[in-house]
Amino acid sequence: MPPTKKPSSGPSFKGESPAETRLGWKMAGMGFQMVSEVAAGTLLGWLFDRWRGTGNVGVIVGASAGIIVGLWSLIRNAFKLNRELDAVSPKRERVEIKADEPLEGARWDEDEDKEKNDWDRDRK
Repeated sequence: MPPTKKPSSGPSFKGESPAETRLGWKMAGMGFQMVSEVAAGTLLGWLFDRWRGTGNVGVIVGASAGIIVGLWSLIRNAFKLNRELDAVSPKRERVEIKADEPLEGARWDEDEDKEKNDWDRDRK
């Protein structure tokens, strides 16, 4: 019997775990959630305007409420997913850069430095 492939949990980028990919899709869904909350508030305001005949007051209030609720849930969910991502993703090593050591691949061009100093002197 030929070996079978394990089904993947969806598209993932090189070096990412499936848990990181799942959290990325959750983050993408948060944007859709916010848009739908704003649209729902606006729709409810429009329905209120049609029912009571209040002009555009209901739409403005409904859209404002939808924006507030949408932003509140977006921020709350973003913090929650950030904590989950920190728990799932591997810790990356921090690298300290010393001020007296040039960066790898960096080049100090003395001619450019001289031109800058000449320009600064001419400006004074």
